[in-house]
Amino acid sequence: MNRHFLELWGKAFLEAAKSQKQIEDMARWFQQGFWGLPEYSQLFKAAYGLDKTAEDSPEYFTLWQKAEENFRESFKDFLKLMDLVPREEYDALARRCEDLEAKIAEQEETLRYLRLLAEEKGMGLEATTLEFQKLIKKQGEQFQEFIKGMGKSA
Repeated sequence: MNRHFLELWGKAFLEAAKSQKQIEDMARWFQQGFWGLPEYSQLFKAAYGLDKTAEDSPEYFTLWQKAEENFRESFKDFLKLMDLVPREEYDALARRCEDLEAKIAEQEETLRYLRLLAEEKGMGLEATTLEFQKLIKKQGEQFQEFIKGMGKSA
């Protein structure tokens, strides 16, 4: 095999491993509230101007929270721009989907049961429709008799 070919793939895999580690580190940094990884925290402080305020000053924590909030909002906007969704939104939709699928399965089971009951009583769809039509006709006749009775009593 060609030495250059192996060197190319070796470097490519090393860069992929470094990138993967950076992604894992950044995800852990997000989950820890932007603390715990000094190199990322320094970048964050510099980008949001927190490096100009003493960490022991009373306003530092408030400034940090505001910077974190701004970062998270911008990150959500960035994800939307990339046509991605944050994990918590995805998880919420996945749970909702599972709940709805369970509800649909339950309703389908109920319908299956009701159809079986209707067929056992000789009331398939045609029979049920015929019974419904008879009921409507009977109610119409009763209403007509009621109206006639009202006219006679007046």
